[in-house]
Amino acid sequence: MAQQLLQKAREPNIVKALVEAENLATRNVEERLDFPVLTLEYLKNLTIGVYQVKLALSYIQDKQRDEDEELHIEMLRDRNRLPEPGFLRARVFSRFRNAAKHQLWIAYQSTNEDENDQENEDPIQDYYCTCKSGARTVGTCAHIASIIWFMGYARHQPNIRYPSNQIIESIRDSANRRQPRNINERT
Repeated sequence: MAQQLLQKAREPNIVKALVEAENLATRNVEERLDFPVLTLEYLKNLTIGVYQVKLALSYIQDKQRDEDEELHIEMLRDRNRLPEPGFLRARVFSRFRNAAKHQLWIAYQSTNEDENDQENEDPIQDYYCTCKSGARTVGTCAHIASIIWFMGYARHQPNIRYPSNQIIESIRDSANRRQPRNINERT
């Protein structure tokens, strides 16, 4: 496995090159999504461990909870100029800086291409994100991992257990507490 990772690390990021060459950041999109269903084991292998997969739960939960922000996941339209697999674009805000917005692209084997064909060993072909660590070819950044986890796994599960919101709700409740008149007064 280490040899495979070293070999993959030497490969160029093909999706990054395609995004830059075809100016895909400004392309029109359509809503047809044919993303493959993935297993947790596949996700762990793709992300090189469990950290990014575990982080994906809270990352997606943050996006779904925030009323001003939602996931923007779209298929690119111009199929004649795109590679054979499916190709999606997503726009997400950074968890750490609200002003930072990242775009990411994922090339995958469409579930509609060969339904009679046996399961594809590698349904995720390649990926690229505009964040600082998004052009890697080994493992994924948190943005890529969260979108792949959501599209390939979470949306197909009846009950996903997201992390508890208890701490966040406690902080929101404390905003409504009466402020003391002086520092010696306690509530």
